[in-house]
Amino acid sequence: SSARVSGSDRGATFGERVGPSCSRYGGASDPRGSGGGGAPARAVELRRGPAEHRGGGEEGEEAQGSAVKGSSDADPDDPVCATWARKEILGAKGSALATKTIFSHCFVTRWSLGFHAAYAMLMLFLAITVQVAVPMIIIATRQPISSTGSCPNKSSTETKIIGFTLSLYFVVQTISLCINKLRGLGFLHMFVELGFARSLFIKLAIFSQFCGMAAAGGAQFMLFIGNANGAFVVLVLQSLAMTFCLTVDQNIVGHQIGSWTQARLSALSEPSLLNDGIGIGREGGSIPTSSFDKIRLLVLGEKVVLATIITTGAGWIIAVTYCM
Repeated sequence: SSARVSGSDRGATFGERVGPSCSRYGGASDPRGSGGGGAPARAVELRRGPAEHRGGGEEGEEAQGSAVKGSSDADPDDPVCATWARKEILGAKGSALATKTIFSHCFVTRWSLGFHAAYAMLMLFLAITVQVAVPMIIIATRQPISSTGSCPNKSSTETKIIGFTLSLYFVVQTISLCINKLRGLGFLHMFVELGFARSLFIKLAIFSQFCGMAAAGGAQFMLFIGNANGAFVVLVLQSLAMTFCLTVDQNIVGHQIGSWTQARLSALSEPSLLNDGIGIGREGGSIPTSSFDKIRLLVLGEKVVLATIITTGAGWIIAVTYCM
């Protein structure tokens, strides 16, 4: 009979295991309870807490909100925060696997004298040239607006409507790029460790994406202003060309190379290997502090970038439509 544990002792044991932070998010003041009758119920509630929070609820949303906002209450040992973090990490991994770029291929390919290395370097050169260099040359030469000026505002209403629509499409594409490609690259940068030399490809990819977005936006502005009085099909082709510049690093990756890259990334991003072998913990349990801090930084960075793109994009659309 001495081996049997009372209801209050079971509550105390579980409360010590999950940590005091659960009491903040679960709504009770003490996970141990105050009596023999209430403690078992509280223990059952704590056991069910993470699964219920994953499905929603005010307490779960409050805990997840604290984790995202960087609150001092956010605790990687709390099951709610840990579940949120693992969900975000696996979502970012999905983005990395779905957006197969030449940069991620270079990140995992075999670097030795042969076809793979030559192919990777050639495609990398083409991607950077088309994605960044071409739009920047258009901006530097100012050729499209050399004869019209930077804001003539002389096009017809129909042209302005088409320009507005195509500009909105460009901004939506840029937002999609941020949500998918940049999120995946951020995941590879923070959680997949393959050495300093290989990490330079991911850093180059992130830098290239930001430069490409800015350069393509500036180039499209000049092209639309310079050709506002031309045929409508010219505006459409110019918009598609600038959109292609944003995704050229994905479009030049062939199916076989892309499938191999995806399989390689999937093998290297197993949960137990993430964050240089630290991992992301087990479902329902805590998550290592380092992994928790990294995904919280990634999510906050994504929100800042999205807010910047949306704000800048709205002003850019208005400027293009007015100046055409």
